[in-house]
Amino acid sequence: MTTAIAKFAHLQIPLEDVVKATDNFHHDNIIGRGGLGHVYKGQLQRSGELIKISALRLDRKHGGGVVEFWTEVSMLSDLKHPNIVSMVGFCDEEHEKIIVTKYEAKNGSLRKHLNSPHLTWAQRLKICVGVARALSYLHYHEGRGYGVIHLNVNSFTILLDENWEPKLSGFKVSIKQSLNRMDQVGLSEPIGTIGYVDPEIEKSKGVTCKSDIYAFGVVLFEILCGRGAYIRNHANRLLAPLVMQHYENQTLPDIIHPDLKNQMSRYQISIRSLRIYSETAYSCLKEERSHRPDMLSIVNELEKALKKALRFQPRPENFGKDFEHLKIRLDDIKFATDNFSDTYESGSNGYYTAYNADLGHFDKGKLSSVEGESSSELPKRHNKVTIKRFLPEDDEHEEELFFTDLEVLTSVMHDNIVTLIGFCVEGFEMILVTEKYSNLLYNYLGNARTMRTLTWEKRLKICIGFAHAFSYLHSETEKKKMIIHSNINPVKFGWDENLVAKIDDFEFAVVLPPNQNHEVLCKRTNFQLGYYYVDPEYEKSGKLKRETDVYSFGVILFEILCGKYAFNQIYLNESEKGLVHVARQNFCNGTIEEMIDPILNEETSIKSYNPNRGANKDSLHTFMKVANQCVAETQDHRPTMKVVLDELKKALIFQVCQVCFWVYS
Repeated sequence: MTTAIAKFAHLQIPLEDVVKATDNFHHDNIIGRGGLGHVYKGQLQRSGELIKISALRLDRKHGGGVVEFWTEVSMLSDLKHPNIVSMVGFCDEEHEKIIVTKYEAKNGSLRKHLNSPHLTWAQRLKICVGVARALSYLHYHEGRGYGVIHLNVNSFTILLDENWEPKLSGFKVSIKQSLNRMDQVGLSEPIGTIGYVDPEIEKSKGVTCKSDIYAFGVVLFEILCGRGAYIRNHANRLLAPLVMQHYENQTLPDIIHPDLKNQMSRYQISIRSLRIYSETAYSCLKEERSHRPDMLSIVNELEKALKKALRFQPRPENFGKDFEHLKIRLDDIKFATDNFSDTYESGSNGYYTAYNADLGHFDKGKLSSVEGESSSELPKRHNKVTIKRFLPEDDEHEEELFFTDLEVLTSVMHDNIVTLIGFCVEGFEMILVTEKYSNLLYNYLGNARTMRTLTWEKRLKICIGFAHAFSYLHSETEKKKMIIHSNINPVKFGWDENLVAKIDDFEFAVVLPPNQNHEVLCKRTNFQLGYYYVDPEYEKSGKLKRETDVYSFGVILFEILCGKYAFNQIYLNESEKGLVHVARQNFCNGTIEEMIDPILNEETSIKSYNPNRGANKDSLHTFMKVANQCVAETQDHRPTMKVVLDELKKALIFQVCQVCFWVYS
């Protein structure tokens, strides 16, 4: 070892200095026990500076440890990273071997805090990102000319400083490897801590940098589940196979740390963040090393998960409390849909999958009258519902869309806006449950058979219902907030069996507080049905205003008038902008009547004496005029929804008066 001592001579610390620093290794200064011996805290005078230190004193009673001692000295002497313990020096004197590092474990090891209710999701993620960066530095830092395989990554060797910043320690069995051989097997004997040992070691008779990846994956799940990798005399002693089983069975939320689950239910955790994290952790535990990611990829994914967590804006503390009565258990929803069976699926729009079902769930509004009864005896209410299951694995914006939709639906109350029955934020699931309405405009347009069931009077009443809803959203909500829907198309419009119009899907809505300038800059998303419904001025300027909704609603009015989609090929043959451009041209040319749904033309025939079918021409002209005003090129030339509503009512009066004339004449 003489050569080693000479190589690291500049790091040598006299024994008397260490003795003084630790008060002669006083028992009160013991802060832990490592694999090599006790660790003491102290204050060391070094280069004129008093620094706090940790001193690992090799326990020589049982012999051995010398190789590990020099391995750690060799490793730490070359490593400089904010997430790796900092080497101060070492002592090799009078049969004492001591490694001295900066005292960077004020909060102890990560293992002590796995089950802490005070360690938030963001804090846990920051710890993971720090350790991942340290391992990436070990595996790939080119400045050293070699890589380091740690081989002792676990929740004991991850220390936490006063700012909860992680510091990786425990380099006693680490090995150096040339950078181009990090994925090649080295070392022939099994090594590591039980619960963290790469299962491939036994098969390959050696380790690679992917052995660190496996151990780190275990740590990630320790942090998520709030328990150690190995618990003696426990039914599930080893954490790794337990989490693999739950992940593959899609029941991982069942074993997530309870406090994290509580944070989720209070909207403090980004579900998207949690999903990225769990997918990353699972990939680390893949049996074949070639299927495990490298540390650069892991750092990238964990940083992404952290950004999602920090970017996510938690709702006010009382948000969940105020709507406690709207929470529906995931088990109830799974039962109602036979675990989201295709049998119940009614459609998907890329943001969520919809299911139609009968949902029986506990009526929390009646709980006070049945206190003391068992849950199985509690009253239930049964609803025909639509269940919207958001899909955070497919798009990074789903979480934001879900909470926007939820926020709007819990803040509005109007007969022509779909009613929220309840919601579920549980595990990785984000689900909205709304009333089911039987008819969707999208399914009527372009279908002569279904459109024939909609007389002109019925169409007017439906349009008036839609206009009522938008007038309410734009200027009549409680607390005078203005809500801009911003994603209007036929998929969002429907009506129930009583012909009561319903507006749905507020994922892209913008809520403006009272007295704010009635516009907001908003980046247009590539919505489902393209630009045929998009306000051209908004498309150019990005200025989202109430008039943006008015334009889109004008498109809907023309669709209902013509009985066809705005993007019907008939219109696209005339203009790439579809129905609106053709309708505006015909309106200016005085030929708009040629575009009216032929079914309505049948109603307007002078040969028709049936008052229930006749479409009044004044009614049609009033309707067409206001529809044309809605789709004016510039926002300033469009009417408010209140004006649109008044004009549609006028059109209905013309129609109803005609019926009265036929009845009484």
